Amino acid sequence: MNQIGSTGSGRVQPLDAEADFEAETIVRLPLKWWQDRRVALGAAVAIAVLALACLWLAGSAGTARERMALLEAQAEEGFLLPPSTVRTVRARMGSGVTLGGGRPERVELRVDVRSNTYKVFGISIARDDGTAVMRFDRLQRDTNGELRFALNSTLLPPGAYTIEVEGFTWRGETEPFGRVGLRVAR
Repeated sequence: MNQIGSTGSGRVQPLDAEADFEAETIVRLPLKWWQDRRVALGAAVAIAVLALACLWLAGSAGTARERMALLEAQAEEGFLLPPSTVRTVRARMGSGVTLGGGRPERVELRVDVRSNTYKVFGISIARDDGTAVMRFDRLQRDTNGELRFALNSTLLPPGAYTIEVEGFTWRGETEPFGRVGLRVAR
């Protein structure tokens, strides 16, 4: 009992410094998973990502409302009017064709594609800004060497378009064949 002394009050106190240090040692318990710093940082990042997603969805909803208003206005006017006449138009590569300009009509386009290289063709109709509007694949020419397809003149909005004709090789690959200009008027 030379290291521990009695104070007379019934409590035992250590007498040397080493025993004093052991008594004051703090025991740290492991942290719970939700008390970890990484969890708080991850939650902050998740909240930021969700906030950005909500902003993006709000912007998309605004765009959808604008498109819906445009479609409703177009529906009041009529999307596709029934043709009152039928017209046949022959087009050569490098030439131009005009559709519409009055009452709605059904226009049968005949594109001259005389070639010994290709038997099957594809046609793309695109706006002048390059936006694709329509695509016809695997068309065969008739006995006159023409590709035939028909369009309602109210199908395309007014403007300038390009008809690109491509030939299919025996491997199924497409190669450019020619272009025809297309103008739609109301």
